[in-house]
Amino acid sequence: MCAMIDIHCHILPDVDDGAENMEEALAMAEIAADCGVGELVATPHFRGIEEDLEELVLFQRQVEKLRAALAAEKLPLKLHPGAEILCLPETVELAREGKLPTIGHSRYVLCEFFFDAPYGFMDDILDHIAGAGYRVIIAHPERYDAIMDDPRGARRWFHKGYVIQVNKGSILGAFGSGAQQAARWLLDMGCVHMVASDAHSPRRRTTDMSLVRRWLLERYPEDYVRILLEENPARVLNNQDMVPVDSY
Repeated sequence: MCAMIDIHCHILPDVDDGAENMEEALAMAEIAADCGVGELVATPHFRGIEEDLEELVLFQRQVEKLRAALAAEKLPLKLHPGAEILCLPETVELAREGKLPTIGHSRYVLCEFFFDAPYGFMDDILDHIAGAGYRVIIAHPERYDAIMDDPRGARRWFHKGYVIQVNKGSILGAFGSGAQQAARWLLDMGCVHMVASDAHSPRRRTTDMSLVRRWLLERYPEDYVRILLEENPARVLNNQDMVPVDSY
């Protein structure tokens, strides 16, 4: 297998609840590189409202600082800009105005919700964002109460053409049995496009993807695992369509 690409990671220092400083960010980068991650997308939390747009300037500045630090430390990790967008009713207007931050300058947007958001609300917001011309990636749907109650909702999103990104921690049980069962069911149904770290620190919820890769390879065809960890994340960065995975 080639180098993995981690499409969801809170590695930018001093912007959200992820890396607290540059030292922690570099430690996260080293862990990622050591386990076989070659590219990583920095996805700090961003509330999808007009008042928070100014934060995007800070995010870009921190990306450039971290890139320089990676080069100085000779860490072989390519860093891409992005954001994890908390979708609120106001987010629809930002989408219509073309103001949502995307993944690596593609048309893909990483969307999240409050964990107790009703399914109908999430579905409606996602439809509006997609209708505005964005390619929707749904961050960790297995962690939402509505999907833990009925994971068929995430399968419906999959068949609508939305990209399903599952967290490594969910698969491995770090977020409880409900999220774990939903994540594994979606994997078994072939309704997951990508697995990512959603890392927040070098100590817990880390950038180490080796254990989940090993777990996946023990249970699924190598081609499927390669699509989840390498090919589909690369296609996001290249603004290409996803490789179909439901045949697995």
